Amino acid sequence: MKLQNLRQLATAILIFGISVTAHAQQSEVQTERNSLLEAALKRSEEPTSKSVFFINKTQSDIETVKNIPSKNVKSVKVLIGDNVKKKFREKGINQLVMVTTKD
Repeated sequence: MKLQNLRQLATAILIFGISVTAHAQQSEVQTERNSLLEAALKRSEEPTSKSVFFINKTQSDIETVKNIPSKNVKSVKVLIGDNVKKKFREKGINQLVMVTTKD
């Protein structure tokens, strides 16, 4: 009887360890996402938004920015409204998204 209880306990501990490891791996993947970049991309799809994108100081398009793997993004800077440079505001642009990659 004691051996049976010991086996059940060992099985329960093993199952718990596997589920914790699986959850940790899922959490790790989610931390690689860049929430600032995601918010800027979402905002750029709004009808009232006119956005310009730069990757490593070179003007680009939204599709190219969307295709950058999260692990390759070094930094993201988003300028909105009055913080957008005057030459862009004059063209009706209300969001600048500047992405610097690790490459």
